[in-house]
Amino acid sequence: MVARIVKRVAAGLIGTAIAMVAAATPASAAYSYEWDDGVASGAPGNAKVSCVETSNTFVCIEPYGDKIFVKDLWPDHASSVARWYTSYGRWGTCRNSLGADHWAVCNKDFKEGYYLTVRATQYDGETKKWVGPESGDIVILM
Repeated sequence: MVARIVKRVAAGLIGTAIAMVAAATPASAAYSYEWDDGVASGAPGNAKVSCVETSNTFVCIEPYGDKIFVKDLWPDHASSVARWYTSYGRWGTCRNSLGADHWAVCNKDFKEGYYLTVRATQYDGETKKWVGPESGDIVILM
C-alpha cells in the first residue's frame, strides 16, 4: 500500500515538473535569430560597461541603455561581431562592418532582470562563415 502511494506522489511530481517546463517553452520558442549591422559610434561612454576581446575584436555591453558596442581591431576581410544570448530565449549578432579601428553600436531592448551572455568573434561576409578566435563569455544581469 505504501509503495502505491509513493509511486502516485512521484508520478504527480514528475507530471508537475513536465507541465512547468512545457509552460515555459513557448515563450522562449517565440524568438527568432536577430542579425543587426551596427551603426557608426564612438567608444562606450558609460563607466558601467563590461567588455570582452579577442586579438581581432573588442566588444562592450552597456547594460543601462541595452547597447552592444563592437570595435574591429584588425584590418582583414572579416567583420568583428558580438554574439549574444539572453536567459529568456532571445539571441543574435551585432556586426561591425565599418572596418578596422571603427566602433559600431547596436541599440537593443532587453528585458530587465534577465542575463545576457556575450562573446566576441569575427564573421566573413564574403564566405558567410564564422572565422578567427572566439572569446570567452561575459554574463551580465540586465
